[in-house]
Amino acid sequence: MAKKRRRSSGRFALGMIIYALVFIVFLSIGLRVFWGYIDGFEKSQPSHAIDRYIQSFDSGHIRALSADFVSTLDHRLQSEEESYSVIEELFKGKLRYSKNSVESTDDRLVFAILSENRMLGTMALNRSGEGADTVWTVSDEKFDFSDLLNSAEFLAPAEWQLSCNGNPLGEEYVTERGIRYPSMEEAYNYGFSLPTLVRYEIGNYIGDVAIAARDGDGNDAQLHDDPAGYTLSDRCTEEQRTRMDDFTRRFLPLYIAFMSNSNHNAYDNYARVSPYLLPGSDLESRFYNAIAGQEWSHSLGDVLHDVVVNGVFELENGRFLIDVDYMVDTTANGGIKTENAAGMLIVAEDQGAGGIFASELFIK
Repeated sequence: MAKKRRRSSGRFALGMIIYALVFIVFLSIGLRVFWGYIDGFEKSQPSHAIDRYIQSFDSGHIRALSADFVSTLDHRLQSEEESYSVIEELFKGKLRYSKNSVESTDDRLVFAILSENRMLGTMALNRSGEGADTVWTVSDEKFDFSDLLNSAEFLAPAEWQLSCNGNPLGEEYVTERGIRYPSMEEAYNYGFSLPTLVRYEIGNYIGDVAIAARDGDGNDAQLHDDPAGYTLSDRCTEEQRTRMDDFTRRFLPLYIAFMSNSNHNAYDNYARVSPYLLPGSDLESRFYNAIAGQEWSHSLGDVLHDVVVNGVFELENGRFLIDVDYMVDTTANGGIKTENAAGMLIVAEDQGAGGIFASELFIK
């Protein structure tokens, strides 16, 4: 009897195993069919096609889209490779898309492709097939990079050499010449042949470019947006610069003493400054004629400091234009002390062993 029970139990276990195996086989087939349906359904959705399109923007795809645009840029300012790099940067991990419901239909979907909040272009998906057999394919793509275009203009002394991304800026980028230094306006009107500024304009490039400047001596120089930011740079020899610098620092204190007359002795002040004035010049006459007006004191005292000779420009026939800025601390008759910034242009004549003399000066 026990033997019969064991035999029956073994057949039951075998049956259960066979049943379980059959169930697993049918279940796996069912799951495969189900997941195949799910996969086919997902792939039939337009979101799958647009996501795959977004992932397609490698360097080759981007360059193909922008090749015509890049070909129109000024590659004297930036290389073709630099231009492509600016465009490719827009596509790095920043892309998203937005459906254009106005232009879309059931069988054609139009999407705007954006980099953060900047629109790069549009693409369209066309539908073929029905149900799970639906396939969305890219039918066209239009990208516009023209809003990346930049331009700039700037002033520089005419003798400076400018470059953009290491490429020299030649005459073709100069749009205006003969622009006067604002600080030397009066000197121009006096008839001197003086240095001027020029205006440069660049355009048809994208992104940022590096503008570098070198002065007349080949040294790195700083560009300014305002022409008033420029002072006269040296256009003379080192020896001439030294002589004019020394003359300026000896002349200025005597000029300040004469103009302020704080010692109440205008004739003595004139006697001190007159050896630095060119004999017979209009400047000498103006100083002498001003003595009468210097008989009263303008202040209790003036202290000159922070003298800066910005530049010395050789004119002609031994004459030089000296651009100088300085500070004067003035104590008024009421005892109030003020600090004033001032500057002037001095026309000096170098007579060698005979000395250096101021023949004209202009207050800046």
